[in-house]
Amino acid sequence: MAEAAAPVAASTPWLVRAIGLHGAAVAAPISILLFNRARLASEFEVLGALTAEATIAAAVLVLGCVATVRTRDVLPAGVFLWLSALVATLGLALAAWTIEIVLFTVAAIIVAAALGPAMALHRVMVSTASTHQTRFRYVSRYWVGVACGAGWPLGLRVIAEPSVDTQLWIAMAVMAGATAALTPHALAHDDDVVSEGTSPLLDTPWVRRSKFAALTVGAAMVAAASPAQELLLDEWQRSDRQLAAVLGVSTLAAALVAGFGSWYHRLGELTGSRRADVIGLQLFGAGAAITTGALSFTYIGLVVSWTVGGGLLCLAAIGLDASTFASSTPAVRRRIASGQVQAAAVGAAVACSVNAWLIDGLHAQWRIAWLGPPIAYVGWHVRRYSDSARPPELSAVTTSAATVPRRVDALDGEAGTAPTDLLRVENLAVAYGDVQVLFGVDLKVQPGQVVALLGTNGAGKTTLLRTISGLEPSLSGRIVYAGLNITRTRPTWRVGMGLHQIVGGEAVVGPMTIEENLRLFSHGIDPVRRSDAIEEAVALFPRLAERRSQRAATLSGGEKQMLALAKAIIVRPQLLLIDEFSLGLAPTVIADLLPVVRTIAERGAAVLLVEQSVNIALSVADHAYVMEKGSIGWEGSAADLRARPELLQSAYLKGLAQALDT
Repeated sequence: MAEAAAPVAASTPWLVRAIGLHGAAVAAPISILLFNRARLASEFEVLGALTAEATIAAAVLVLGCVATVRTRDVLPAGVFLWLSALVATLGLALAAWTIEIVLFTVAAIIVAAALGPAMALHRVMVSTASTHQTRFRYVSRYWVGVACGAGWPLGLRVIAEPSVDTQLWIAMAVMAGATAALTPHALAHDDDVVSEGTSPLLDTPWVRRSKFAALTVGAAMVAAASPAQELLLDEWQRSDRQLAAVLGVSTLAAALVAGFGSWYHRLGELTGSRRADVIGLQLFGAGAAITTGALSFTYIGLVVSWTVGGGLLCLAAIGLDASTFASSTPAVRRRIASGQVQAAAVGAAVACSVNAWLIDGLHAQWRIAWLGPPIAYVGWHVRRYSDSARPPELSAVTTSAATVPRRVDALDGEAGTAPTDLLRVENLAVAYGDVQVLFGVDLKVQPGQVVALLGTNGAGKTTLLRTISGLEPSLSGRIVYAGLNITRTRPTWRVGMGLHQIVGGEAVVGPMTIEENLRLFSHGIDPVRRSDAIEEAVALFPRLAERRSQRAATLSGGEKQMLALAKAIIVRPQLLLIDEFSLGLAPTVIADLLPVVRTIAERGAAVLLVEQSVNIALSVADHAYVMEKGSIGWEGSAADLRARPELLQSAYLKGLAQALDT
């Protein structure tokens, strides 16, 4: 029976174009209503009612985002987008047709309910393409559409002075076009193939960065609208057309930067800390530009500052979207996007409240200027996750990390010396709930050394490995890696520091081919070395070379283990943890894999190997630890343990303590 093809939404350029058009259609009514607020108030003569309407619409928009999360298993993303575009078209038509405040309010609420799902799903679907560069290109195109959608109503006001209903009719026509463009893609889902290690958690560094950025940018975009109009119209004595021109130039700059800036700066080639550093600088610069423009003594300075700020915000949005969603599993992407929209709404509400009630007596310049520092602070906070500036005497692990925060603890008295042991586990205790499973474990692994961790089932070997990887919390003790105390460090940061774990039979992505798995493994290394690294790994495993186009799920257990070890060949970790190396493998396969483990160690990596088979472990190990009931019962060289077969037999049959007494 033929296997059904998995939908890969963002790999279809026509869908990306349709989403970009929909993004432009979504941004247009927001821009129209935001910058025509004074005109609407004069027409309806109810400014307070419009304020209440905007509050209700924002709440409905947030509820629409939440609905996308609740219905993930019910409606494909394409259907949701098509329905939202259709409903928004009807709502815009009603808003353009009516002259009554009640009907206008109803229309605004309908439009807001339709825009919520779009704002949650757009970036999820365009930012999870299968390759790093393609992902950045698609996200850039999307933000070009959004900037153009926000800018054309402003450009129209420069050319002519159309009424609000005319602008809404045009926005309705654009939305209808987006509905038609989305129709062929109604079955597209957001379960896309990704090219970065994904996390099912909602509290990862990139997710936190994106939410903080959404909070501050949402506050600046919404709360600065009224004082910006007041500043330009009253302070600088500009006309409505000149006001629209200033804001239109800023959005045009954002569109141009989104289209060409990401290519010029080669954002698609940045990974790890370099990407975090660049995004942080962009946010910092955008915040500074907003404040500088607000406080500028010249009109030209204001225009230039806000133009630069708009472009930097667009670049930062591209980098954050392409990083956040690709590093998360499909199951949590909608929740992350919904959280970003909610954060933006909260930021806008808080900032508007501050401007309206706390500092309403201040000059318009200051009511804009204070919105820049929070964005700059978020940019500085993002940069904190870039490479640590630690002394070069430490191991290269501490300076080549991809996501290591600067707050990883150095050890007292050891900050200036290179560590002898790459890994030290000191007096470690771990519990599952109320049941303690590890008791005062001490263990050391040096670079270039293979250490075997032996013991019966239930001795605590796998728990120890999971704790070293950061997947299990510890009760006491500490884990020292490359001279750093990483006991409380997040698992993602440990991976960035060169600490990798291979779990038997589960370290490959089944739906992807062998070739795609190898490319996935190599996404974080230097692009110049990437092809050579893949070919080097394949050369060690002729079976993989023969089946590069075969899906990993169809491989045998031994071939999956080969593919998992190929990852270690490609990324060259500093510390490799291997759990249940020979589980379910034939002896001939094991014989092929053991030399690879030695090769990894000979390149300078430290290998900690958990293995049930004593003979297999001791044939490749330099040093050995034997665990029993959550503690280290014996340690010594592998040669010593091989010379005492009676000790091993007694340890596994009678218990280690009794064997040692004998």
